[in-house]
Amino acid sequence: MGRFIIRRSLGGGRYGKVFLAVDPALGRQVAIKWLSPVGCNYSPAGSANSPNETSLVAKLDHPNIVPLYETGMFRDSPYLVYAYVAGMTLHDKCARDGIMSAGAALELFSAILAGVACAHAKGIPHLALSPGNILIDAAGVPHVMDFGVALMPGINRESGGDGATRSRCYLSPEHFSDRPLTSRADVFVLGLILYELLSGRSPLKFDGSRIFRDVIANGELDLSDMSRLSLDEKLRAVIWRALSYDAERRYAHAADMKRAVDELLGRNVKAGDQGAVKRLLERMEQQKKFPALTNNLLEINRLTDENNPSNIGKLSNIVLRDYAITKKLLQLANSSFYGSARNGVKTVSNAIQLLGMNNVRTTCNGLVYFSAMKGGDQHLEDVMISSFISALIGRHFAIRLQRKDLAEEAFIGSMFYRLGKSLAIFYFRDEFQQIERLIEAYSLDDEAASARVLGISYGDLGVAIAAHWKFPESIQESIKCLGPGMPPKPARFVEFQQQIAAFSNELCELASCCPEEQRMVRLNEFVLRFGGIIFISPEELVQLLEAAFKRLKEFSPMLGLDLRRSRYVSRVGNFLMNVRPLVKQVAAFADPPGGAVS
Repeated sequence: MGRFIIRRSLGGGRYGKVFLAVDPALGRQVAIKWLSPVGCNYSPAGSANSPNETSLVAKLDHPNIVPLYETGMFRDSPYLVYAYVAGMTLHDKCARDGIMSAGAALELFSAILAGVACAHAKGIPHLALSPGNILIDAAGVPHVMDFGVALMPGINRESGGDGATRSRCYLSPEHFSDRPLTSRADVFVLGLILYELLSGRSPLKFDGSRIFRDVIANGELDLSDMSRLSLDEKLRAVIWRALSYDAERRYAHAADMKRAVDELLGRNVKAGDQGAVKRLLERMEQQKKFPALTNNLLEINRLTDENNPSNIGKLSNIVLRDYAITKKLLQLANSSFYGSARNGVKTVSNAIQLLGMNNVRTTCNGLVYFSAMKGGDQHLEDVMISSFISALIGRHFAIRLQRKDLAEEAFIGSMFYRLGKSLAIFYFRDEFQQIERLIEAYSLDDEAASARVLGISYGDLGVAIAAHWKFPESIQESIKCLGPGMPPKPARFVEFQQQIAAFSNELCELASCCPEEQRMVRLNEFVLRFGGIIFISPEELVQLLEAAFKRLKEFSPMLGLDLRRSRYVSRVGNFLMNVRPLVKQVAAFADPPGGAVS
């Protein structure tokens, strides 16, 4: 097809056939949708001119939209070239997994709405939405495909595609009338999809005796499952509004519906927190050392947050309760961690005076936490090592961005970014193993899998415990999990801290989990994801990891970490060894002789 080499069929849908292909010019895989005249009631006579909408779609840039690269003609029918997203359709996922919980469905649906909202903001309705053209990648992230296809000349607005009823029932009443097709038509279909995620069936009353057109055009809906499933009243209201037969009563755009869904998610998270958080606190109380840990952290954070010189004596007494913590604090105070050597630090109060309250909060929180979490399994030790490396990177990153005032909070925010996962490994071992099985079987990410099993994601669990330990609000905010896609440029200090914490932890995770053949691709994607706060090349990312690991070896004896038996250290070491020559090769290509990496 043109210059593209077809590898295999990926299936067919309402508007044609989809193929996996290779672009020999760029050496990348693509997905090509060929608009077959037979499959979609397409009329080649109407294709003389490409619509303006197609060129607009090609400019859509959003993590929840499959990018359109280009278009062409093959055997008198147009084809569209998309980025290839490995995974499965939402239809196939639902067929495999069945009904979703309200929380999981809303999390997924919010991301779908985000992609559609991006197109609506540019005046581009989809008009062909269905679970069959929403792709779910290996990380569980949805990507909406086929924007602009329904707008191409020659496409029948009532087309049923492959003839299957399921591919024809995702249309709005406006599709069968003279009313204009706008973003409100998409909202109706989004309502159908949301209802199906929650109930496992369409609300449209197809009984075999009537054609789908009449059922949709007359707005005959069966929403009785909302009562059977005991859905929240506000969630029911969202569905009712999206599925209104009168288009003017629906949400005007996907962004409006997303705001309503996100409001539900915010409320549901707080309500859903209580069960898992309560169980976690109860289990922590049952362990002898954890009541002491909680009390110590509460007092450390309270006293350092007040920043009162008279609290130095009180803080010294808390630290002195634990000889091991006292010894380690003095070791760190006299190490290179805080810049120039402070070899004269002999007492805890002297360390507090020299380091300052913020530094002591950072050090004590980390040391108390690491001390209490010792004795876990290999999974926990891997997470703890990763957390400490992330903290070192976060601190360095803040200083590099000339925000030395945020260095200590960046350190502690990065260290506790995976707090929820660490505590789940330690206290919910059976549930943790179930979460790991879900991740492996269904290619979910940590947050989605933990939410399914615990009723709360790792990220939200960590925030809840941080609040219980009286961490400063800025720290609580900074350890909230950052969503997918390129985050906006931070407007507040806390957003800046959150992105630093996410940057540090995601880099450490990438280095330990990335398949060998994807390493350069993933590094480049990482650079793009965090381009809003800093541009840092793949080569510099590798250098940053190497420097952090060098510092980790210096501090591991103080933290009681045995790096020799750590699987995490071994995996990252392998990553660095193999990726180092690749990034140097790329850097040499980008910078001709005499140039320099900035």
